[in-house]
Amino acid sequence: MFSVALLAVAAYAATNIDNLFVLLAFLAEAGGQRRRVIAGQFAGSVTLIVGSILLAALLTRLPAGYVGLLGILPIGVGLSKASTRFRPDNPSDAGNTSNTDQDQTAHTPAHTRSPATPATAAAGSSWWTVACVAVANGSDNLAIYVPLYASHSHSEGMLISLVFVVMIGLWCAGAAWLVEHPLLGAPIRRYGTALLPLVLLIIGISVIVQNDTLRIVFGL
Repeated sequence: MFSVALLAVAAYAATNIDNLFVLLAFLAEAGGQRRRVIAGQFAGSVTLIVGSILLAALLTRLPAGYVGLLGILPIGVGLSKASTRFRPDNPSDAGNTSNTDQDQTAHTPAHTRSPATPATAAAGSSWWTVACVAVANGSDNLAIYVPLYASHSHSEGMLISLVFVVMIGLWCAGAAWLVEHPLLGAPIRRYGTALLPLVLLIIGISVIVQNDTLRIVFGL
């Protein structure tokens, strides 16, 4: 059973390296409202786990080309965020002062913050946006999780699922630690939001390309 647990840890880590950087960007964007990012990460990851279990139970696999269509989700979200961030009336383009204020707000005790703080905290992605991106970025997860579940017994599958859930928590905790790091936290908070649209676009395109979707689905 120990070898099965190690295999599950390796499978999760190998399929979520890229997702760690997306999670960092979402956490940096969320500011003080990071619970919804963590909730979205759990929701998206658990959806992938449940989907993998069902696919393994049915002994079916999604056609690679059609799995790649999930790449449309992060592309759409990335384009939307880029449009919002770089529009002329976007307050985040006001200069370094706004970034400094956000950093100061993030480290200011809640009882000393001004009444304007809740409006700032309302910024960022919703939990379902994070969940959708996690699912869309999970085509490689499905490719690994489905055979993993299909090749192990029911009890071993339960252990694999438990390891995956623990790894989700560790992934979120590690990302939150990096964002709050005294040396790494400030650059991540400052540039994470700006890089998020680009990261999402790259992920969406890579999902489509890796699954050969243009050729299989559209014949291009």
